Parts: sequence; C-alpha cells; structure tokens
Amino acid sequence: MTGIASAETPEHPGAMTPPPELTGIARSISGASQSAFLLANRYLMGPLHRAGLSAWLGSPVTGWQCLLTTTGRRSGLPREAPLGYIVMDGAAWVLAGYGPKTQWYRNVLADSRVRLRLPAREPIEAVAEEASDPEVRARVSPPLTRSMALPGSVIGCFPPLSTDERILRAVSFVPLVRVAPADGRRIDAGPDDPGGLGWVWRQSLALGLTVLAAAAVRRLLRRR
Repeated sequence: MTGIASAETPEHPGAMTPPPELTGIARSISGASQSAFLLANRYLMGPLHRAGLSAWLGSPVTGWQCLLTTTGRRSGLPREAPLGYIVMDGAAWVLAGYGPKTQWYRNVLADSRVRLRLPAREPIEAVAEEASDPEVRARVSPPLTRSMALPGSVIGCFPPLSTDERILRAVSFVPLVRVAPADGRRIDAGPDDPGGLGWVWRQSLALGLTVLAAAAVRRLLRRR
C-alpha cells in the first residue's frame, strides 16, 4: 500500500513532528499541487499583489493573503510567495505549507531579510524567523490556519469548523514563521487583515459593479 506514513504524536499539542513520508500516489499528488501553486502564484497571485489588488481578494470565504519576498538561496534573486497570514503580537505570521522543503522557507533559513507586503499597505523591510516554541505554535497556528478559510482545507479539514487540536495535528510538521519589521516597529491589524471588516464594502462594491455590468451587457444584446 502507498500513501502517507503517520507521524509520531507529540507530547505537547503545539510541538513539531517530522514531516510525514509521502509515497506512491500521495507523493505524486503533493508534487503536482506544489507545482500548480507555484505557477498560480507566479503568473496570477503575484502580479495581483504587486498591482495593489490584494485587499480586494480577501474575505472569510477566500481567506486573506500577504506577499512575502525572499532572496533565492542559489540565484540571489527576489522570490515572491503569496501566503495566508495573520497579524498577532505586533507581527505577521505565516506557515510553510509544504513543510521544511517549502522553497521560500528554505530561502528564509539562508537569509532572514525579507520584504512583506500586506493588503492596502506599503511594503515593509522585515526579518523572518521560525517560531518553534510549542506554546507559541499552539496559540498562533489555529487562528492563522482558520484565516485561510476555504483554501485552508488542503490540510485535510475545514479550519473554520475544526478544533484547535485537530488543526495542530494537521500542521504539526509545518514550520511557523514570524515576520516583523526590521526597524523594530509593531504591525497592528487593520481593516483589510484577517478579522477586519474591510472586505465587506470591497466585496459589496465589486458585486454591485458586476451586477451593473451584467445588466448593461443584457441591454446591449437586446438591442441587436
């Protein structure tokens, strides 16, 4: 039989475990999904973030994303990664979803200097550091994973309806990274961050414009 070898259950719910060993079909699916995410991030999500549209993409259904730019550990070139995030304790927090082999995470281990772009804000020169303390992971990982909403279901459960314990088991092998401004300033949660209400007027406006555009198209078609 091929699939995922189960990891040892940690003593503390927030403690990290070794990555599960993927074999056979599970390994192929994981590789294919990672390639798909890389392509989508490079050619769709990355450009949308750079265009300043990330605040229009966030909602309790789609989740919220920031844009983290690292330095390629081999190329030395900027590498962008759109990531689900949450703002807590004066910093932004992200998860390396594919475990220790996640490319942007490996770049951070080689060079912790990064650039962070949060929705509706100017980019921030920041420092990224892994948070391995079980207490911190137990406190931050569940709300962070819930902020990803529907896309967060890739961990094997629907985070908004899952318990802390279920989420912590699902992400036990996933590194948690704290991203804080290099100059020591705090990051405070804003209306366009997870938990904020900026999405309400943005999504309402987008929906209204879509309805008006559809009505205009129908009128044009009727005149023909």
